[in-house]
Amino acid sequence: MKMKLVPAVLMVAALGLAGCGDGDGNGGGEASTDLEVTGTDSLEFEPDSYTVPAGEEVTVTLTSGGVEHDFIIEDVDGGDVEVVHADANESETGTFTIDDAGTYTVYCSVPGHREAGMEASLEVVDEG
Repeated sequence: MKMKLVPAVLMVAALGLAGCGDGDGNGGGEASTDLEVTGTDSLEFEPDSYTVPAGEEVTVTLTSGGVEHDFIIEDVDGGDVEVVHADANESETGTFTIDDAGTYTVYCSVPGHREAGMEASLEVVDEG
């Protein structure tokens, strides 16, 4: 009877680990065109890194905790792009498209938030 229990326990553990992803915000490292982002009360983005495909429209749903936040991508074609702003305890959706592969910085422009470390990494990848 213990022999049957061990494989079942291992399978449950493996399934649990498979659901964890690799921490990039997309559950496995594949580029995603839908990002779910939380702006926390401790002035952080959760998750703090994202991977998206180059040249495709990406939808960001930003949910703010008890304070307002926004999702700004730094230095896209020579300027910063404000994707979405959400007031405290609200969720808002915005979109963006970046044609050039590379690594970009995402930040919150609400006064004091970026200075407190509210930044994330955005990896734009060619999928072809």
